[in-house]
Formats: sequence, C-alpha cells, structure tokens
Amino acid sequence: MKQRFKALLPLIIVMTTACASYTDETRQIRSDYMARSYSSALTKLEESSLKTSSNSKLLYLLEKAMILQRNGESEKSRALLIEADKLVDRLYTVSISKTAASFVYNDSAQDYSGEDYEKVAIHTMLALSFLGDKDLDSARVSARKINAKLSEIVGTYDGKKGRYTEDAFASYLAGLIYEAKGEWDSALIDYSKALELYESGYKIFIRGSIPESLIQSLYRLMIKRNRKDRAVAMETKYPNELKNIIGKSDDDFGDVVVIHEKGHIAIKVSEDTALPIGKQIVRISWPVIRKSSRSGFGDSGLTVENGPQVNAENLQDMDAVAAVSLEDRKLRMIVKNGARLLAKGQITEQAYRNFGLAGGLAANIFSAVSETADTRSWTLLPESYNVSRVRLKPGTHTIRIKTNGRQTRVEKVEVKKGQIVIFTDFG
Repeated sequence: MKQRFKALLPLIIVMTTACASYTDETRQIRSDYMARSYSSALTKLEESSLKTSSNSKLLYLLEKAMILQRNGESEKSRALLIEADKLVDRLYTVSISKTAASFVYNDSAQDYSGEDYEKVAIHTMLALSFLGDKDLDSARVSARKINAKLSEIVGTYDGKKGRYTEDAFASYLAGLIYEAKGEWDSALIDYSKALELYESGYKIFIRGSIPESLIQSLYRLMIKRNRKDRAVAMETKYPNELKNIIGKSDDDFGDVVVIHEKGHIAIKVSEDTALPIGKQIVRISWPVIRKSSRSGFGDSGLTVENGPQVNAENLQDMDAVAAVSLEDRKLRMIVKNGARLLAKGQITEQAYRNFGLAGGLAANIFSAVSETADTRSWTLLPESYNVSRVRLKPGTHTIRIKTNGRQTRVEKVEVKKGQIVIFTDFG
C-alpha cells in the first residue's frame, strides 16, 4: 500500500501544478499584445492549452476577443464576446461532477465561469467596440446591460453584497451616448447617476478626483435644459471645476471625446497561509489582485494642433475593481474552502489510520499542495478606462491621440456645432 502512495506522488505533483502554469503560459501572449504584435499573440493563444481545455473555454473566448478587437476585426471580436456572455449564463449551473471535484481538489477543477467584474466587463467591451465603429444605438444597448448584468449577479448573493454593486463608468458611457444622440434628458439622468456614484463609495474605483469633464458636461446639460436650481447647486459644490464656464455661452462649439483603454489588468496571484493542526499541515489559499495607487502604464490624452492639450481623466480603475471584488468574495471562498479542508482532513486522518505514517504523509502532501488558489483570469482586460474631452469651434481640426504613453493615432476631425465626435483608443 505504501508503494501505491509513492506511485501516486508524480500524478499529484502534475495535478497540483497545472493551474499554476496558467499565468506563465499566457505571459508571452500579454507581452505580444502590449507590443501590438497581435498576429503573434493570436498564434500563441491558438497554440496554448486554453484552446483545448474544456475548463478554460470562457477564457479562450475572452482573450481571443480582445486580440481580434485590437487587430481591427471588431465584428469577429463582438461575436466571441456575445458567445462568452451566453457561456457565462450556462456555467451558472455547473456540472455535479466538476463541483464534486473542486470540493476534494480545488476550484481549478471546475470550468472557469468568470469573476463578477469579468462578466460585467463583457458588456463594457461590447459597448466600446460599437462606439469604435460609430454604432451609437448598439453601444447604448450594451452600455445599459453593464449595470443590468451587475444587478443580476449581486441579486444572487445572500447577506453582504460587496462594494462593487453599481458601475459608474457604465452610467457615464450611457450618458455620453445619449448626449451624442441629442437625447438630453436621458443624458442628464445617466450623468447624474454617474456623478452620484463617484461622490459616494465609488471613489475607491478611480485614480484621482471625480472627473472634471463629467462635472462640466452635466452642468452644461442642466443649463441647456433649464435646470437652474440644480445648476446653482453644482456651482456651489464644484466652484473650481466650473469657474471657467459659469455664465459663458459656448453653444456654438462641438466636442471631441477619446475613451482610452489602458494596458492590461493586473494578474491574479495566490495568497497562502499554512497552519499546523495536530498531525497535519493545513494550507489555505485564495486569489488576490494587488491594488496599486499608480498605473503601471504611461499617460494618456489628446493634443489639438494649434490648440489645447488635454490630459485623460481616470473614470474606472479595473485593478481596483478586481482587487475589491476578490476581497469581498474572500468570505464566500473561506466558507467553501473550510468545508473542503474539513473533508481533506478527514481523508488524511483515515490515511494515517489505514496506511500508517507514509500513507498519512502522502495524503497530507496531496491535501496541502492541491489547496491552491485558482489564478485563472481574463488577463487582456484593460487596466483602466480613461477619458479626454475637448470643446472646439466648428471646422476641421487635427487631433493627436496618446494612450499608454505613446502617440497612437492622428485624426483629422470635422467638428460641427453641438456635435460630439467619439473615438476609442488603446496603447
């Protein structure tokens, strides 16, 4: 019997290191992606285990969708995102066999069904893709689905819901799209909702202050729609942000807005604790994303030839959203992991009784080593969403756009009175 346990050790090692290789396997894909070598990144993705692993089908769809979008294949990218959204719904009810496997092994035995923020971000990326193709109607539908999906997810949890329960960037996007379509009252509603969220607990999900461009856009709409009392209240609350536009008429201007998708999100890592309990070493492991107060990528913004230079403002820090979401999920993970650890502990005790020291040690090794956090994630999701907005007189303007610290494009823009021209950009 001792020989049987020795024979199992190589299998145990292979099984317990499989999930840990995910980050390593996708590292070069991320590197090629950031270097804009999209064909190379796609080739590496197609050659990776993501394509053949049934457990990681969702990740394959999400990562490929990002590469195709960056490679200019937006329709194919959106088709994959829509397929991924349908898969998320199907995976909500996981198979009994894989749930049982995760109970005695670890969460990597299950099909990857996505973190809450990843499920929501599918609709964010769809909205931005449609915006990039100037399809405002489809972008609006996807933008509205962001908070609808988040509300649906949050509604499934009993007790504490966590801190990511509404998405301010989604409300901003919807407001911007309504404003671009000339639907002022709808824009007022969504901009107001976005500002309300930024003023509250959503500050943990942005870098810097409440976006000035949002404050100014909302204020201008209040003036336009004759919401005088609300406009006066904003003047009192945001005197510095509004000091240059109060009492000035600029209805003859148009706007250029650039939504910058910066970098890629921080990867998950495992956080581990080992505790000696009786004859056993118990290991507790869960996934985390390290929050950072500074972006790991370069500045973004736009410059108008013979005109102003505008630095991009951060409207959503996805590293922070992911980090907080995982922190809030930790309690649910601990409950599930506790039950799994109890089961593993009983198996180990039985091994000591039935097979002696060697059998008990082998079972304990399996229990400890296999208790590894599932660090799979949508690694090509942007690190953050940032916005540059400038008001210009009607006419043709040359706009230089910078994202992630480098100039990415030069656009000749025909600006018309009251019109908003929207670009999406990535570094």
